[in-house]
Amino acid sequence: MYHGVQDFDPRLPRAHLEMEKGDTVFFHPLLIHGSGMNQTSGFRKAISCHYASARCYYIDVHDTSQENIEKEVNEIVGGKYGVTEGLRFQIFATTEQHRQNAIVR
Repeated sequence: MYHGVQDFDPRLPRAHLEMEKGDTVFFHPLLIHGSGMNQTSGFRKAISCHYASARCYYIDVHDTSQENIEKEVNEIVGGKYGVTEGLRFQIFATTEQHRQNAIVR
């Protein structure tokens, strides 16, 4: 499920990070980061931790640019776990400005 980076310029400099088994790395949430395909027979483990202020509130993704991702995740969950109803995705924001930035119509 990779949806790309809007207006990404592939000519921009990149930093490659080589890690050993058991290494841990932390990324700032605004840093664009990713990895290539896993080319081993094993699997990757990942933990994603997010801090959210108590002032956050949720924004429904209906009629936003995120709605297509909601549909895709619903299809994956439905196919894998048989859950077809009751899933709902929302974006969270701490301020009205964050809400406006999150909702791209």
